[in-house]
Amino acid sequence: MLSRLLIFACFLVTALATDGVFKRPKGKSFVTIDYRVGWPLNTTTPTGIVAMVPVRGGDIKGQFNGRIVENITSSYEEALPSTSGEYTRELTNRDQSYENQLLFEDDSGQRILTKVAGLTTYGNMALHGFGYATLITTIKELEWVNYAMFIAEWQADFGTGTAEIEIFSISTGGRKDGKPIKALLPPGGGAYA
Repeated sequence: MLSRLLIFACFLVTALATDGVFKRPKGKSFVTIDYRVGWPLNTTTPTGIVAMVPVRGGDIKGQFNGRIVENITSSYEEALPSTSGEYTRELTNRDQSYENQLLFEDDSGQRILTKVAGLTTYGNMALHGFGYATLITTIKELEWVNYAMFIAEWQADFGTGTAEIEIFSISTGGRKDGKPIKALLPPGGGAYA
């Protein structure tokens, strides 16, 4: 009986301990993009096939409104060996499947350099992916994006030359125990105040 109680207590402690420290992060749409691309060009390399897809532009709406400057870069992907589906990773970082650098520009010529790296899944003559986005700018009202966390999600149907991309800013949902996150308190509110 005592051993069963001890096993149950250990199970309960383990279950409570694996519940995590933080609440789910909060996501808020930063921009949506109607993305336009050209036909992919495949190249065989010593590590496999690499696809380069030219960027033809795109319209941007949200907290920044403008367009993608076309013909500046291309996305590039490398096919991953798999028996369970088709996946790609980007060429230089073996942990990713897709990498792209985009230049956002508004009507007044203000710009944001955006880098996206992630994993793309292919099936049913379509693709879908998630990735990490980094945004860099000197636009005063958007200076906060230089220090923020962003996640991108994208999808497209083959043969259309278009895709949909949405970039979300991510912030903490807080701690589950309600304690403050000291690094996020106003100056003077942390442990070294």
